[in-house]
Amino acid sequence: MLEDVNIRLFLWINAGAGKNLSLDYIAIFFAEGGPYILSALFVFLWFFTSERRKNELLIAAEASVLGLLLNLGITLVYFHPRPFMRGIGTTLIPHAPETSFPSDHATLLFSASLYLLIFSRWVSAGVVFLIVAILTSLGRVYCGIHFPFDMAGSLFLSTLSCIMVYKGRSLVEYINRWIISSYKKLTA
Repeated sequence: MLEDVNIRLFLWINAGAGKNLSLDYIAIFFAEGGPYILSALFVFLWFFTSERRKNELLIAAEASVLGLLLNLGITLVYFHPRPFMRGIGTTLIPHAPETSFPSDHATLLFSASLYLLIFSRWVSAGVVFLIVAILTSLGRVYCGIHFPFDMAGSLFLSTLSCIMVYKGRSLVEYINRWIISSYKKLTA
């Protein structure tokens, strides 16, 4: 039942793939470029923000890493084929035939955006990151390499990783103070 809903949603989002070159390029750009956009935004914000905000950027990055570790744990015990492995939809990006659930791209981006938006209340950065996360997630489904439920699972795991990092922030803040202090010494 749920798998039928997942497939129907996928086919609806993927229906335009290969039919509109401009939309295809935009979807491919976000599907593949989301992590690079995130990295560029992190670097930009790092150089133009306060020490407190640098700490929040580092915690958001740590939430992303934890989210990816949770993904890895799931992929070790659960396999869900990608749409193209099942002969479903149109695929715009070549991809290795590996498990689709959950999406590493979406987890990386959702973890960073949710931490900044909800837990550190850095709304301006969090909203921008969240928009990139949503566009990347939609792009990966549109391009035929993920199902919508892969993205929903990533959103859930991202929320979980943010909560875990927020609860353990005293430990990561200690590490982050050392990182920020080292950075200040290097650039002094």
